[in-house]
Amino acid sequence: MDNSAIQTLEAAAQILMAPPNLVTSEQRQQAQNVFLEFRSTKNPYQLCREILEKSTTDIVLFEAAGLLKAALIREWSLLSENDISSLREYLFNYLLTRDTPPFLREKLLQTIAIIIKRGSIDDGGRERKALLSELEKIILGSPINQQKLACSLILAIMQEYAITVKSTDVGLIWEIHFRLKKSFEAVDLKRIFRFTVGVLEQIIRSGHCLEGEQMNLTKQLLTIVETVLCWSHVSPLLSKRLIGAFEAIYESDTAPALRLNLNWKDTIMQPELLALLFEIHMYVRTNPELASPSLTCLVQLASLSGVVVSANHMKQQYLENYVASFLNMMTYIQPMDREMLGLSEIYRRLVQFFTPVMIAGLPPAFLINLKNLTCHCIRGSVLEEMENSDSVWREALSKFLHTWSSIVNDMDGLPIENLSGPCIEIFNTYLQCRLAPPDGTRGTENVDEDIKHELEEDERKLHSNNLLTIGALARKAPAHCCHVLFSLLQDRSKKLESHLQLMHMGKLPVSGGEQLVNLFEDLHWILMITGHFLAIDCTEGETIMIPSEIIRYSISEHADLDASLRYLVGVSTDTDNVDPILKLLGEILRISSWECAALEAGLGTVFSPELSATLSWLLKIWTNSYLMPQSVFYNEMSPILESAFGRGSRGSSWVVSRLAARAGTCLRYLSAQPTAAFHALKLLTTLAHAHHKQNPSESCEEFLALIAWEAAGSNLPGELRKELHRAFAIAATYAQGNVRTRLLDSTEALQKKLINILNMESDTEPVRSMLADTLDCFIGVTEGVLEVGAMDEQFVMLIGALDKVPGILYRYHNYPGVVLPALNLLSKSAKRMLHSVQPQNVDKFLEVCNTTFEVYKQWNSGKISSIPQDAEDEVYEDICAIMELICSIARSGAHTNVNETCARGLRLLLPLITPPLLALPSLAQHAYRMIRDLDNCDQLTNLPIEDFNMVISALRVGLTAVSCDVSTLCCDTIVGLANRARTLGDNNPYAMSLLTLAELLLMLIIKMEIPPDSIPAAGSAIYALTCVKPALLEGLARQLIEAYAVNDPANVPRLEEAFSLLTNGVLFDGLRPHKIRFQDNFDKFLASVHGFLIVK
Repeated sequence: MDNSAIQTLEAAAQILMAPPNLVTSEQRQQAQNVFLEFRSTKNPYQLCREILEKSTTDIVLFEAAGLLKAALIREWSLLSENDISSLREYLFNYLLTRDTPPFLREKLLQTIAIIIKRGSIDDGGRERKALLSELEKIILGSPINQQKLACSLILAIMQEYAITVKSTDVGLIWEIHFRLKKSFEAVDLKRIFRFTVGVLEQIIRSGHCLEGEQMNLTKQLLTIVETVLCWSHVSPLLSKRLIGAFEAIYESDTAPALRLNLNWKDTIMQPELLALLFEIHMYVRTNPELASPSLTCLVQLASLSGVVVSANHMKQQYLENYVASFLNMMTYIQPMDREMLGLSEIYRRLVQFFTPVMIAGLPPAFLINLKNLTCHCIRGSVLEEMENSDSVWREALSKFLHTWSSIVNDMDGLPIENLSGPCIEIFNTYLQCRLAPPDGTRGTENVDEDIKHELEEDERKLHSNNLLTIGALARKAPAHCCHVLFSLLQDRSKKLESHLQLMHMGKLPVSGGEQLVNLFEDLHWILMITGHFLAIDCTEGETIMIPSEIIRYSISEHADLDASLRYLVGVSTDTDNVDPILKLLGEILRISSWECAALEAGLGTVFSPELSATLSWLLKIWTNSYLMPQSVFYNEMSPILESAFGRGSRGSSWVVSRLAARAGTCLRYLSAQPTAAFHALKLLTTLAHAHHKQNPSESCEEFLALIAWEAAGSNLPGELRKELHRAFAIAATYAQGNVRTRLLDSTEALQKKLINILNMESDTEPVRSMLADTLDCFIGVTEGVLEVGAMDEQFVMLIGALDKVPGILYRYHNYPGVVLPALNLLSKSAKRMLHSVQPQNVDKFLEVCNTTFEVYKQWNSGKISSIPQDAEDEVYEDICAIMELICSIARSGAHTNVNETCARGLRLLLPLITPPLLALPSLAQHAYRMIRDLDNCDQLTNLPIEDFNMVISALRVGLTAVSCDVSTLCCDTIVGLANRARTLGDNNPYAMSLLTLAELLLMLIIKMEIPPDSIPAAGSAIYALTCVKPALLEGLARQLIEAYAVNDPANVPRLEEAFSLLTNGVLFDGLRPHKIRFQDNFDKFLASVHGFLIVK
């Protein structure tokens, strides 16, 4: 080749890199064509060598390296062994003797690694072994630049054998990729690890200063060790079931557990190795670039599992060796900020991968060190919060507390005396960091804004996981923690009372100053911690038992019931012989009473809405566990708690009255504070829930007074009014007589309000807003009815609202803010209405739904038939509501007219389900969930065949979706339809239509064009379809084999064998044993065909 060709490439490169104002579009296009033509050059090896030797232009060098790699993969079978060996030696020597830019070095190293991997197919790894020996010699005795190059090449080789998304697509089928990977793991991976660790040992023994080139070399060596320890090993079983590995290729960034085979026993089980790796970390930890891979190695070693430690005594021995080296390191270092996340992960993995018995047998220093690190991390995380900086400390604290959660909940063999000390210290530290001086160490930055105003993020949720563990730790030492919490609450309660009285008397400015802000913040945290100590937060309706530690502690105190109740209600301030749990509750209720008094005295602007919300939250979770506990669920119960708060007790009605009064006061005076009002309503709803039909709130005058307040026109926002009406309906479910009538008055008042709004002639935004809020309140009513039998009495009131929905949709069809709540009201009411004991009620409701569908179609047919590509999901919330309504109707029973209503609704929406729908993931998921739910209710095969064919077309679209959710929903629907079609007789039109999906589904599976997570569901669908027509699979196999016989005859015998394996021993009768057998065969079938058909 003459130099003119290189000059042509370099001239083209200059044009491509030139500013737009210096070259024309035609010149740029010509330059691009030069490189496109260059990339297609055949047998370019000599050409590329000359470019590498002579050119100095980066783009040209990069293109030459890329062409070398591409041509090597493309023309491998045409090259002789000598040609390949010569090219590899040339590239390696080229890199050894030249200072190449990183982009070029990386590309050429990758090419050498490809040569080594492809060559090992034929030579069994001989060249790889020889090259590794050569690289080891370079690392041990050559200049440092060459040592770094050798390390880079080792890393490049490892990357190619790892089969990740970073590996090169080299044209090999998966079967060969995995065979090569297994060979590399078995022969060379341990060798690389042992050699690299040995070199690192030499470095730390030499005392080299880790700077400049020496630091870069050390980093590469550590990266090699890290890569080995993070390696995802191929299981010996994967040659039979590769499918699991296909899915694991795209793993998340979290490194898998360290699973090693017996081949590693002589290395990994040596105490000296573990001690050395900890020593290496101590040596490099001051350098952030070196500390990260080093610490990752220690984290990975903490998760050792697999065959190498399958014997318990081996696992125990390894754990003891690891912990000894770890604790030895901790005696010599003071952890740095950047190490905390790694150290927390070490503890988390040790507790996760080793049995509780093994952890319990470790020396006390293990827990003491964990306690010290946790306390240190608590202090750091609180400072980090105040500075709004990175979340490293908080992430580390979450991991430490996660570890403690496992220890206190799962390790029964750990003596309580070993646990109580660390638990007390962690509890004290957390509490001190959250309190202002002198009791604590909390700073004052941002506290004023946080506690006096609503926070963007609810701190009760933000810190819930950590507080859950702090509460569990506190219950391991209940006497200490209960006493501390009571003392703090008693002190802050007195201060709060004093402040509020002085303000009310005008002797203290209403602003209160910093002292009041700190008091509110202290109370906020003390109450959150107390709540998690006393009870466990939960979702509404879920009954959580009183923690067993609290019960045992209450029993052990042998308190006096009368003294305890007198203190609870405030008649006495004497704490002698008072149950400690009732003491805590008494102080909490006193703080609540000061807040209510302040609000009623016009000091609402003084009290913190955050503190108010926390008080209501605490009382809510307390109520859920302590109020009328069901003794049948408990092995033991405190007589004091049962006598004070059990069914028919003196304390239960009194507490309900106080809590309902509190909720009412907060709603009246804090309606402009959404968080405080929301938690007050949640407290009210918890009180309203029936406890085996013995609900003291139903006759609580403070509760019933809220009905008149709401009917008179409360100032609550719409969402909160909805929740209030739900609470009324919950209470009304089990109420009787006059009380029930008073509760139902709330619904009657709503009905009158709705009629008044609809009779208004004006059509303004305030009117529409009022209408939407009223519809939302009716949703609250229908959601609150807990027993269907109670619905009939309210039916007349509710149907009065539901009957207005079609007219509302007609009148306000252009206003989504009204349409959506109207449709949601129908959807939420379906379950209750369609289970009415009066058939005429069901007919009336279905009539309303049918009319609603017709009205909606009249105004929205264009919206359904065409989907703009740039449409937002919010635009289609009304359609989602229609889908939910159809599903609610289908799920609500087999009334004779339900089928027709479902068919009418589905016929309205089926034109929507076309390929453009898949561009809107949320709407697509709603649509296919609707079809699946209708199938589950046997509604689809009740459709006319023309409509059923539209459903099949929709499923055909959904199977091609990239969304796992959509494709799985389609497969599940096919299974249900197939099971139903089998009962309809041979050659029925529904079965014939359904079977048209089989070929598409099988091709998507074989070509891996279906999401990996959907493959099990797809296998079930294939089996179900074959049950409809047992000859189906045989016919599809014949078609597929005939197609491959034309283009790929070599694989025909293997395809025949794979399909024979698929049906081996399987009867297509739909019985569970044969389904399981088919699924197992299906996994093996996919492993086989993907192994020889799919190329990477």
